[in-house]
Amino acid sequence: MSTNQNLGHRIGQNVRMLRKEKKMTQEQLSEKSNLAINTVRNIEKGRWPSEHSMSAIADALGVEAKILLGAVNDEVYLREEVKTQLKTAVEKILENPSYTLGHVEYRRKE
Repeated sequence: MSTNQNLGHRIGQNVRMLRKEKKMTQEQLSEKSNLAINTVRNIEKGRWPSEHSMSAIADALGVEAKILLGAVNDEVYLREEVKTQLKTAVEKILENPSYTLGHVEYRRKE
């Protein structure tokens, strides 16, 4: 299996996993992403998606497109999640200096 086929399968697995986590059917993902149902099915089967399809699916699932390229729980994703949380915390504190880190709420992207 070539590298592109392996990556295509990884993307497909990640799309399927994220879709199921959000309790969405392929049909619902198709509607929300404005892609044909066959496009969603083919991606989940490992067919390499176009840039447009990747972006549309990522938006529909509420994640960044790069998350579809790697395992959702991998170190890169966690590092990005921590960076996002820290940036939000710093922005809140700068907006209102009386805030402390205890005042900043953790909000997971849905």
